[in-house]
Amino acid sequence: MSRCPVHTLLDFERFAHGTPRALIDELRAQHRILWETDDYSGGHWLLFRQEDIDHVLKTPALFTNAFSPILDDFPPEVLAEQQKSLTFMDPPEHRKYRSLIDHAFRLKALESRRPAMENAAREIVDAVIARGECEFVNDVAMQMPMRVMFELLGVHAADYARVVQLVNTLSMADDPDFAENRMAGFQASMDLISFGAELAADHRRNPRPSMTMDVLEANVDGRALDDAEFGRLFNNLLVGGLETTRNTLALGLHQLILHPEQYRLLEQDASLVPGAVEEFLRHQNTVVYLRRTATEGMEFLGERIRKGDKLVCVLGSPNRDPEFFPEPERFDITRPPAIARKHYRTFGQGGHYCVGVHQARLNLEVMLAEIVKRMTEFRLLAPPRHTRSIFMEGYKEMRVGFRARG
Repeated sequence: MSRCPVHTLLDFERFAHGTPRALIDELRAQHRILWETDDYSGGHWLLFRQEDIDHVLKTPALFTNAFSPILDDFPPEVLAEQQKSLTFMDPPEHRKYRSLIDHAFRLKALESRRPAMENAAREIVDAVIARGECEFVNDVAMQMPMRVMFELLGVHAADYARVVQLVNTLSMADDPDFAENRMAGFQASMDLISFGAELAADHRRNPRPSMTMDVLEANVDGRALDDAEFGRLFNNLLVGGLETTRNTLALGLHQLILHPEQYRLLEQDASLVPGAVEEFLRHQNTVVYLRRTATEGMEFLGERIRKGDKLVCVLGSPNRDPEFFPEPERFDITRPPAIARKHYRTFGQGGHYCVGVHQARLNLEVMLAEIVKRMTEFRLLAPPRHTRSIFMEGYKEMRVGFRARG
């Protein structure tokens, strides 16, 4: 294949108004694998089909995660630090460290915290309902994942705003509203690690029930984690646990505003809430892609892959593949949830499949149920403002009006 300079998909202009899903549909129909140039290391391979994405994400011996799940080439000193973290690990080390947190996100653990989550949802709606309008992204969508993760990890309420600021800078480092430049994003990641290390030290000085305490009292290969190791884990958990849920809820509500008949279905039948959440996740997946890096030269899908080549799995592509979903572009909360879960790739695949998948679903279900129960006649007060990103689709602002239900 010719490696001529061409930005086919992952270009900021193409993402100015959100993920170009129609273009992804066209590329999937035309290509199994496609080379495009980028502004990082020269170029990468794009993958669109479910079976090829699954193969890459499930085969870390050939396609490693050690150089980042995003396209950016990290500065050497930042990469060296991040390669000690869960997000950058391959098996068997990845499994060892992931086992430290698995228990906190099992269904039994989630059900025990559901009452507290339902109470939080009531408080979140209480804070805005009398106004008849709000900035939904920060006033509502961010609140549930923030409260759940911070309370789970034992973060002091006085530190909430600082940690959210760091997560925003890290995850939206290509947006000048959140970061001066890309290096500010890398620095925010290091600052989050430092915050997590201090959180671990605080727990050692002042033990209290939390997931942080549980992790510190566990061990890997017969030894406990030190503060820096916990800091890296904290960084991974916060980035994965806040932005994705916030974005999904805001994107999903926007679709309900665009399709008011779907919102009316929810008002008439609350049992549709879990299916609506699955449709949010399918139709409006927030993580655009995951990158892996070839560990050796090989032939793959008829192309010559070189050692060090980046392979980019476009996660939303299977979500709208007509092979799996009839009329895939249509937003429909009545689709069978089990089929959606089987075929979409919103949470990835393989060893790095989202550890907090059940928590994410419960966050969305509890918050959406409370919204539908108490708020109606949503309308946009201004066009939503997209975050500048080719990795994470989301809104940085969505002003909405509504009426309290009688």
